[in-house]
Amino acid sequence: MSTETPMVRQYKKIKLQHPDAILFFRLGDFYEMFYEDAKTASKVLGITLTSRNKSETNPIPLCGVPFHSAEPYLAKLLEHGHKVAICEQIEDPKLAKGIVERKVVKILTPGVIVDTEHLEDKTNNYLTCIAKYGEHRAVATADISTGELRTGTFRSDETLISEITNLQPKEILIPNNSDGYDIIKDLSNDTWKPVITKKEEYLWELQSCEELLKNYLGVKTLEAFNLENKPDCIVALGVLINYLLSTQIDDMPPLKNPVFYDRNNFLQIDGTTMSNLEILRTIRGDTKSGTLLSVIDMTLCAMGARLLRQWINYPLTDSVKINERLQRVDFLLKNPALKRSLRASLKEISDIERIITRISTNSAKPRDLGAIRDSVVFIKEIKKVLIDCNALEFGELEQKLDSLQDIYEIISESIVSQPPNTLRTPPVIKEGFNRELDSLRSLTKDGKKWIAELEAKEKEATGINFLKIGYNKVFGYYIEVTMANIHLVPDSYIRKQTLVNAERFITPDLKEQEEKIVGAEEKILDLERTLFEQIRKQVEAQSERIRNSSAVIAEIDVLCSLAEAAERNSYVKPVIDDSDRIELKSSRHPVIESIITDERFVPNDIDLDCKKNQLLLITGPNMAGKSTLIRQAALCVLMAQIGSFVPAKKASIGVVDKIFTRVGASDNLSKGQSTFMVEMVETAYILRNATEKSLVILDEIGRGTSTFDGMSIAWSVAEFLQ
Repeated sequence: MSTETPMVRQYKKIKLQHPDAILFFRLGDFYEMFYEDAKTASKVLGITLTSRNKSETNPIPLCGVPFHSAEPYLAKLLEHGHKVAICEQIEDPKLAKGIVERKVVKILTPGVIVDTEHLEDKTNNYLTCIAKYGEHRAVATADISTGELRTGTFRSDETLISEITNLQPKEILIPNNSDGYDIIKDLSNDTWKPVITKKEEYLWELQSCEELLKNYLGVKTLEAFNLENKPDCIVALGVLINYLLSTQIDDMPPLKNPVFYDRNNFLQIDGTTMSNLEILRTIRGDTKSGTLLSVIDMTLCAMGARLLRQWINYPLTDSVKINERLQRVDFLLKNPALKRSLRASLKEISDIERIITRISTNSAKPRDLGAIRDSVVFIKEIKKVLIDCNALEFGELEQKLDSLQDIYEIISESIVSQPPNTLRTPPVIKEGFNRELDSLRSLTKDGKKWIAELEAKEKEATGINFLKIGYNKVFGYYIEVTMANIHLVPDSYIRKQTLVNAERFITPDLKEQEEKIVGAEEKILDLERTLFEQIRKQVEAQSERIRNSSAVIAEIDVLCSLAEAAERNSYVKPVIDDSDRIELKSSRHPVIESIITDERFVPNDIDLDCKKNQLLLITGPNMAGKSTLIRQAALCVLMAQIGSFVPAKKASIGVVDKIFTRVGASDNLSKGQSTFMVEMVETAYILRNATEKSLVILDEIGRGTSTFDGMSIAWSVAEFLQ
């Protein structure tokens, strides 16, 4: 009869605390998984499933991965929607009395990731919490890799769904008792399948959420964050923060103060419209090629790419702010040398927004500090360029941009020019930075020189030309002699190991020198780790400054990207005001014209207003360009309201509040909806939500039914909109 070992009992106790996660249980140089976790992980990761105690009646299923190369395995598990609990040895095995103490130090989920290996550079990795409080509904969203934290309220399930669809979070939090949350079951599609995490209902209690938020933010009132009288937002934020605290344990990443945003302050585009216009993704799938983003995204750093996506998701409705962006883009276009200089520096800047989060969560690698140092060189160059140009348009950004000179000095004085990826592969610390470290390095250098000299000396003394001195972790330094020369081995050699073709020996002098070298190498690793931690903390203390500068760099990158796109594609600066008119002269479809490079795109004029030209009825044969024309009108408006130039010879655009589309033929059979039903549901949504400031695009309305019924529907919808 088998008895459980202390290690297995320890594993079961820890696993019991994390039943919904795959437990990465640290055993020496491996993370091992047991029981059902092992079966699941072996299938997902494609690694061998073996067993522990094979001779027992019920052997324990087992698989494992090396701890020093665990990142790709973790990434794959997260990609497949699994949660992973990282259980580390928290005491030195050499000092342990009995079983080594272990505990879970972090829980990784698809929405809670900091390490770059698990993230896409150009997209945010959002965790979203949905909260309903009475008739109110709110969403709280965080990207812990960048520190972003925000919340907003929504008046209907439809607008809530549109927001989440546009955000495409990796993970969504809802209560265990998900009554009233049925809307989320229809969220996923072929290219986006968020993990739905259900948490205990008591976590959604308003008072406890409010207290948690106040404690986390270190305030007595939430008024400064515009959260007073917003119980739904408080609950959503409280549950989200609670979840982060429970998964990050001792390394909670610093988040920015929560920002309350009102969707009514931005141009509203529902998920259907985003898809129909192929703004961020094509209708065919999750691909950037063939989208509006693919045409205007000429960003050069990851931070800028993410910000551009945010600008597209949240176009402005404030004409003053839109014109401020347009003026900056215009200035860059009129000063091409400035734009070239800025872009030359931007492409050298690493993703410091995410790096500073890793530094703040104690998961930074030596290479991360090197990336901060090298990026600061080009941040200083950008600041200098902005100062020299002395442009009113960029004065505010130049003032906000911190050159971070002191941080550069901290890192450049201490970290080697090309730091390794891990602390296990020194050197990390510069020579001359620490006297004790320099002395230890000299000792190992002299010791290895002594080993080389000993090898030459022994070859000469024994007459064994093929004698060599080697090293491994098990036996340390040894003298290896082939079997053909074994008769020449002196009596002073002590036999240590016999191989097929050779024997290994040691000598007292060799072991004495080994102790000096290995002891010094271990001290070097320990001292470098200590010094690195001191430097990391110095940089972490300036994390807010680095994060603020990264935000400025991202904005400059987006502005340069829009200017570059305007220059390459011959876009024009639109006139933006609060009128009720959209006038486009010789407008073009930005995506299609970029695809048909061997043909000339035929431009079109568009003139709409809220009085005489409120409705354009476009007829013509198939393939005449009707659908292209109406889509390009919507895309031109969207581009203008993010601050981009537009594909036209002249453009005057009165700010719109919403863009709606009803195009194409599709069904939703899983919900029991025919093509006609889908068409009517989408049309009803438009009619309920459109205002006099909305732009509505209808392509062949009524196509899902008979000709005369379809004509009647189209006629009545047109009359209603007018």
